[in-house]
Amino acid sequence: MNLRTFLPLPAVETAPPPAPGDPAPSAASEVAGPPLVVAFLRHPGCPFSEQTLRSLRAAAEARPEVAWVAVSHASEETTDEWARAVGGRGEVELVVDEERRLYGAWGVGRTDLSHFMGPRSLKAVVRLAHEGVHNRHPQGSRWQGAATFAVDRSNTVRWRHMPEHAGDLPDLERARDEALA
Repeated sequence: MNLRTFLPLPAVETAPPPAPGDPAPSAASEVAGPPLVVAFLRHPGCPFSEQTLRSLRAAAEARPEVAWVAVSHASEETTDEWARAVGGRGEVELVVDEERRLYGAWGVGRTDLSHFMGPRSLKAVVRLAHEGVHNRHPQGSRWQGAATFAVDRSNTVRWRHMPEHAGDLPDLERARDEALA
């Protein structure tokens, strides 16, 4: 286990997260063109990030008319190794944002200890472990928040998911429907 993942991240400038009806941050063009669903991951090795990537892969396979993107703050090498270990990226574009500039532009900042060590998150870890999804040599920081956004063809945010705790995963079917609306 990499104990560095428990160290809090340095702060980065974080804009307010765009709400439904807001234009997508200008950094959206660096991610992919609309319609798009972009998921900011907690960190490689996190079971919630793994489950999110698996769900994104399945969604991308089923609905290729939407750009499906996952953003990681770990290094490119670490992110690629992790993605291969959890079954690959499939049709999901995997973006590396070590400086967390995209995270900040989309309003995805740090969390607190209760976000990832609270009872709801720990219960969700146990549930995923029973499904075969485990912590895998974590890299990055457990303090990094996650979020998912759906952006329509006019580059407008149509839906967002800001998790209440680390185990609160996004509804990607709803995200897809909103991106295509």
